[in-house]
Amino acid sequence: MAKRKPISLTNYVTRILLAAFAIIFLILLMALVGFQLLIQFNLITPANAGETAARAEIDRLRQAGSFTGELNSQLYEYVYFDQEGQVQESSLTGNALKQAIERHPAEDVTYATGAYVSFPDGSRCLFTWRYTAYFTNEILQRLLPSAEVTYLSSVGLVLLLFLVFYTRSISKKLRQKLVLVEAASQQIAQQNLETPIPTTAGIREFNQVLHSMENLREALKTSLLKQWETQQQRTQEIAALTHDIKTPLTVINGNAELLLEDPLDTETKQLVQAIHNSGTKAQHYVSTLQQVANFDLISYEKEPLAVDSLIRELVAALSPLAKAKNIQLSYNYDQPLQKITGSAFMLSRALNTLGENAIRYTDTGTVTIQVKQTDNETHFCFEDQGPGFTSEALQHATEMFWQQDKSRTGDNNYGIGLALAKKAAQQHNGQLVLENTENGARVTLAIKNNASSNDPTGRS
Repeated sequence: MAKRKPISLTNYVTRILLAAFAIIFLILLMALVGFQLLIQFNLITPANAGETAARAEIDRLRQAGSFTGELNSQLYEYVYFDQEGQVQESSLTGNALKQAIERHPAEDVTYATGAYVSFPDGSRCLFTWRYTAYFTNEILQRLLPSAEVTYLSSVGLVLLLFLVFYTRSISKKLRQKLVLVEAASQQIAQQNLETPIPTTAGIREFNQVLHSMENLREALKTSLLKQWETQQQRTQEIAALTHDIKTPLTVINGNAELLLEDPLDTETKQLVQAIHNSGTKAQHYVSTLQQVANFDLISYEKEPLAVDSLIRELVAALSPLAKAKNIQLSYNYDQPLQKITGSAFMLSRALNTLGENAIRYTDTGTVTIQVKQTDNETHFCFEDQGPGFTSEALQHATEMFWQQDKSRTGDNNYGIGLALAKKAAQQHNGQLVLENTENGARVTLAIKNNASSNDPTGRS
């Protein structure tokens, strides 16, 4: 089947208008033919039926030579005057009678809507008519206005209905074409850059817009892919660099420790101790950078995960820490727990961070870990009995390398734990919620059960 060639918007609108005019002309033509058929089948009278009937009566009365009074005034009106000019009989009354006499004052004048007939005795009769069609059925004459008005009203109603339905039909067709443009914009807004955008709407201008949006999708996809590849390359370089830096730092710290074991004078020992402390701190910084780099490198690897297994690993990791501080761990979760789709590394790292933070900031009491599931989401909730978050920490604690006030920080806290936990939540289409309770703080990691990848390359 040959592909239809797109047309311009001007031609499309012209076709719509021409089609509308053609159908309107056809309706009017059919109305005219129908009106003639109604006259032919004697359902309505022609417009000059009143004049024809009146003149027939005039001829009959002239032959009779007097006013007989046997008149059928269904199609015309009459007024009979005696020799004195007084009205003796009429089909009209009141103002209608007065107006008919005023419009036809003289019998020797030719009128378009009236005529006189005179009799030998000096009396006369005025006949008047109107050029309009009548229903031949008396019931219809009483119930409806004139046939012309009724018929024209019917034709007008048909035209109005046609315009309404035709406009709705054209609007629907245009809406279907505009939906393609709207769907394309939504697709790009939702970052769905893998699915090609349809570029055929049947109208040249619409096709051009869709082509532009398809080119935009391709450009965005290429740009984001290059950006992602560049980011991955930089992350790998940072991971390799931090790995290489660890070796000389280990040598420096090892030699510093050996020197500290030797007998040194006070000044030299202080210098060596400063070298060892700085090297230790540098090792912590390098370790932090390495964690961030490794987290980014494998953040997109997702698979079906058993929540029970994640909890068992979490219990095994947190139990020694809680035991060392004589803190009780309380686990509360629904049974059975359905599987979720996600990155085991990301979620384990995030859950361990939240659990370790809760234990770190609780001096005495209980750390409660609760898991709740709905059909769409899984919530991991950690509650501690520590000092809670400050108002500033509630706003900035999830920012990378942000260090909160001393009420919830430690010597080795470099502001990456909550930032990585938030990133893990976002990569699973969820969120990390920080809040305070009456007894401490609560951190909730909420994720979608079937989290799709946000990788611009389209991998899962």
